[in-house]
Amino acid sequence: MTSSDHDQPGTEAQNTEQEGQKRELKRAPLNVDSLLWRYGADGRIQLMRGYTGILQNMHPAIGQALLDHSKFFEEPFARLERSTPQIIASMYTPDDELSHRIRDYHINIKGKLRDGSRYHSMDPDTYWWAHATFVYRVIRTQDLFGTPFTAEEREQVVQEGVTWWEKYGMSNRPVIDNYQGLVDYLEEMTNTVLERNETVDFALRTARVEPVKAPDNVSPLVWKVIWKPVMRSLIWMTVGTLEQSQRDILQVSWSKRDQKRFDRVCNVIRKVWPKLSLKARYMNPGRDEMIKHGMFDENDQLKPIGTIR
Repeated sequence: MTSSDHDQPGTEAQNTEQEGQKRELKRAPLNVDSLLWRYGADGRIQLMRGYTGILQNMHPAIGQALLDHSKFFEEPFARLERSTPQIIASMYTPDDELSHRIRDYHINIKGKLRDGSRYHSMDPDTYWWAHATFVYRVIRTQDLFGTPFTAEEREQVVQEGVTWWEKYGMSNRPVIDNYQGLVDYLEEMTNTVLERNETVDFALRTARVEPVKAPDNVSPLVWKVIWKPVMRSLIWMTVGTLEQSQRDILQVSWSKRDQKRFDRVCNVIRKVWPKLSLKARYMNPGRDEMIKHGMFDENDQLKPIGTIR
């Protein structure tokens, strides 16, 4: 999805809609009682990094932007290590400075798609796609590895996602403020926009057989020994988190045997996760923010909603 007449990046045009055309969106606050604060730093989201990465990169504009402007192919782990903590932190920060900084990283990311049409990462439709996958990831993480949200909680997560989006100062034109609308949007994007491209082929195929640069906290010597089983396991896990319709686009196989094995892994994670330490259960920078705001009791368990002061 591309645009040659998107809102001008970094200007007030992104912050407000034209007079008389403002949308009445349903929003929910981001605070100690919000679900995004409670689950946005859940360590199980680490297992979903590939999920959001693949879905985002299947978008023609985002996939092309990585080809044109990123070192993704040289150091894929470094890109995740740079971007993910900032995105998580933006949910917890009281002001919009960090969100605006994240947004402005994309100002000069533009070019042409393979068909010659123009793309710009500041196009609200493209930016919203990336944001929507981050919001939905919180829900899908619990569906797969935790306790699924209730219908009311799903609505709340999506409405908190609206508040999170508005911290970026982008146009509200593409925003969806209800759970069913978000599910329908993800399905429509899968059916009409997402594609198999060079970026996702690298992530799902090339990285299985050709070594990539080690993560920052792993010795190159150790990585030389473990990279192949690690990458194959990560790719298998990523494929498991996708919908079958998305696997079909990517032309990746997923058998009944794979699904049974994946279900067993999910069950193990679901049982083991509550027994882990606080540091293992929650990622930084969200974990430190949760501690600072007194969201855990003396047993390192989340306090009930409505009891945190």
